[in-house]
Amino acid sequence: MKFLESCRLLISTLSPVHIGCDEDYDPTNYVIENHTLHEFEPSAVQKALTIQDRRELLRIVSNPNNQRMLQEVQAFFYQRRHVLIMVAKRRVPVVQKLVEFYQGRVGQTVQTEGDGSQLINKLAIGRTFFNPVSGAPILPGSSLKGAIRTALLDSINNGKPLLGEESRLAQSKISREQQSANRKLQQRLFQSREFEQDPMRLVQLMDAGFMDREGVGSELRFAVNRRRKAPKPGDSSTKSQAEQRDLYQLLECIPAARFRVFAGELTVQRVDSIYNGGDRLPSLSFRWDAQQIAMACNRFYRQQLEMELEQMRERGYLDVHWAKMIEQLLNGPVGQRLKQNQAFLLRVGRHSGAESMTLDGVRSIKIMLGQDGVTRRMNSENRATGTSWWLAASDTQARTGMLPFGWLLVELQPMDQPLLDWTETREALSGLSTEYMVWLERERQRVVVALRQQADEDARQQAAITRANATLEQKAIAELRDWFIADRKTKQLKPMGRVVGTLNRLLKEGLSWPLADRRALATLAEEIFNQKSIGGDDKAQRERQAKIQQLLEEKQ
Repeated sequence: MKFLESCRLLISTLSPVHIGCDEDYDPTNYVIENHTLHEFEPSAVQKALTIQDRRELLRIVSNPNNQRMLQEVQAFFYQRRHVLIMVAKRRVPVVQKLVEFYQGRVGQTVQTEGDGSQLINKLAIGRTFFNPVSGAPILPGSSLKGAIRTALLDSINNGKPLLGEESRLAQSKISREQQSANRKLQQRLFQSREFEQDPMRLVQLMDAGFMDREGVGSELRFAVNRRRKAPKPGDSSTKSQAEQRDLYQLLECIPAARFRVFAGELTVQRVDSIYNGGDRLPSLSFRWDAQQIAMACNRFYRQQLEMELEQMRERGYLDVHWAKMIEQLLNGPVGQRLKQNQAFLLRVGRHSGAESMTLDGVRSIKIMLGQDGVTRRMNSENRATGTSWWLAASDTQARTGMLPFGWLLVELQPMDQPLLDWTETREALSGLSTEYMVWLERERQRVVVALRQQADEDARQQAAITRANATLEQKAIAELRDWFIADRKTKQLKPMGRVVGTLNRLLKEGLSWPLADRRALATLAEEIFNQKSIGGDDKAQRERQAKIQQLLEEKQ
């Protein structure tokens, strides 16, 4: 048995993923145009703006730091967005409704409080965890390990309730005591009184790096809250409390249905054969290998995914094409690989849902019941399930076509074996049409057009340089070629036109030119005389060929 068991983790996104990093896209550092967020650095802004613009910006930020000043800064950058786009360091796709949302609010006051004070929409967009150098998203090893830890704890607990002291602390309204209950539960399940005895100490997960060469790896979405249960007859409340208050979030997400978009590594220390460890190592029954870890994750997360599919579809919330794709994956070859623990499901990041972060039998979710009419205090109670979902949407008012957050498919492939290509998984994920894929295609076309324009500009500049250094003979040939191209394009190429007249003149003058120039003129003459629009009988064509042949004769 090897001391270290290492496996590649090839990670595909099933649904949008957002892992918070306490950083935002601030509206003073980005503009949105053409379905794209363009992020720029303050230093680049200074170089892009004119002296007059810099003075105007300095005037604005010299005002008191209040809502009015922020509003003016937002409007300043938006009005100069076309210049700022040229110095942007990152481009992120934006759904149409979010574009409209931005355009209707940037630099605008959007709400007035009861006392008359104005609130300005800051348009801050929560960033997902990212590489500070490249800007590409990352799946932190800590997030992956935390999700795995939850699944392993649930497997050990096997649906049992909390013990007396744990239950009492968990029901406390004091956060410190709730944390103590959580710690006691984990220590009991893992039989770990000390850090050295924690089984997860033998499991290492590196950050999973972004591997997709096709795109930027993220998009902007709304996160909206929707009620889980259908309203009962006579119940006028069809919305969750957050929805009633019009609460939503702007989030950067890793898009759904991206095949092997991240790659990481799982390493398990197999210490059994070299050292028993006594009290300094986890219990023997908690020293898992990679497949046992995969089994625990599939046991915990697969039933949650299937349950969400069923419940969200009953409410009509889900994107029907996405739901069909997930069903095909679970019921096809991917489902078989999950059963064989060659792959496993994980749920990570924000809005993963309390059920994915807590243990069956132990789960106690605080549900806010609204304000007491007498005491004015907020009432709450603890339940085993939540009452609403946070879903990824393209519109704050969406009722259908939404997706859950956080679902990943993780392939386990041994490091010492050749990489297997899961073609059917790739085809299933790439078969889902998404707004992100539409944006990628637009980007490809934009890059092609930009490269073509740059090539044309380079050619024009090179031609200008060449002409500037050309001899009189070379300039005459170049001018004739330009006329020929232009007249042929506009169908003005005629036997008695400027092109043929100039060519006949040059065929006489060119007899005294250097050989290289005579050859260039002869080649151009052949191309011009071969045009159908020039015409001519056999005699005329023989005379033309004779003139061309004279150009090519060596001078004694």
